[in-house]
Amino acid sequence: MTGIGLVTSIGGDRKSTWHNLLAGNSGIKQIKTQIQNQIKNLPLAPVAWTSSEEFYHLPKVEGFLKKAVIEAIADANLIMPLVDCGLVIGSSRGYQAELEQKLKQQTNLRSSWLDLLSLSGAIASFIQTQNTVLSPMAACATANWTIFQAYQLIQEGKCDLAIAGASDSVLTPLAIAGFQKLGAMAKTGLYPFSHEREGMVLGEGATVLILESLGSAQNRQAKIYGQILGGGITNDGYHLTNFDPDHTQGEIAINACLERSGLSAQAVDYISTHGTGTIINDDMEARLIQKLFSHSPHISTTKGATGHALGATGMMEAAFCLLALHDQALPPCVGMRSPAFDLNFIRSSSLSSIQAALNLSFGFGGQNTAIAFKKI
Repeated sequence: MTGIGLVTSIGGDRKSTWHNLLAGNSGIKQIKTQIQNQIKNLPLAPVAWTSSEEFYHLPKVEGFLKKAVIEAIADANLIMPLVDCGLVIGSSRGYQAELEQKLKQQTNLRSSWLDLLSLSGAIASFIQTQNTVLSPMAACATANWTIFQAYQLIQEGKCDLAIAGASDSVLTPLAIAGFQKLGAMAKTGLYPFSHEREGMVLGEGATVLILESLGSAQNRQAKIYGQILGGGITNDGYHLTNFDPDHTQGEIAINACLERSGLSAQAVDYISTHGTGTIINDDMEARLIQKLFSHSPHISTTKGATGHALGATGMMEAAFCLLALHDQALPPCVGMRSPAFDLNFIRSSSLSSIQAALNLSFGFGGQNTAIAFKKI
């Protein structure tokens, strides 16, 4: 991994996002929102996006992504066009915000829907690649799918360089109403793994990672944030929104990731959790970690800082894993109050010698994913 680009509610780039995360800052704010003809104050985590931004004229989900692409490419010391670059771009909701707006305005969608068809297509054109282009979608587990597919493109010899990116921007009436109907939305804030937890907080943003074969990175003398060791992906097929109570498939995904990565559970120093702040997810995830990782690795969740940006959040968290490995600095559980589980939670950022990190993401429909990274 040789380049990182970040656009989040706590920073418009990699440096500011990482600084604010380590400082324990949060992008979550109480915002007046109209839902079903009612005005409510809801905690949300918007990106500061103004007319001064280069891509302000684009749909936000695309503008965020293009800004992150430019930063990641520059961070990796690459130059466009990237004709031979593999490309994997994920999103949970894509251009949903723009489609909602057009429907509200009763716009003739026949004349405009093609412009809102494919984020991956927009980025493929932007970087001018002629290599493989993929568009995975796996709800809130989308990002880890995206990373693993980009990793496989390089492993299979289809390219030496690949971009993995994810973006979501759905702080919209339809998205908010849907999560409220499920009873998943918080009323005051996000308190992950805490007795006080009351639900998730929607956020938005984008993250882009540059992947290279080790030979390519070494030949270019590129800065290396870390190495992908492997991944595990399963689906329990149990329910549209709830997990299998035993979470067998989540355990299988993590064990498959460890086996492919050549890691023992005891070799994992740091786990970036899904940590949504909901009653069900946090309980399931904590029990899974307690069962598989008895050596008490460092644990954090960063959604209390960035909000839950759906398909894009796991990519943010993967970037945080890589930055933690590179800087040997652990990000805190922003928003945590009274821990409800006996895990080694990081309450404030600290320096620590870590060699291997695990990024966990779980999504509606029973999606379970884990990706392992190590320091080089």
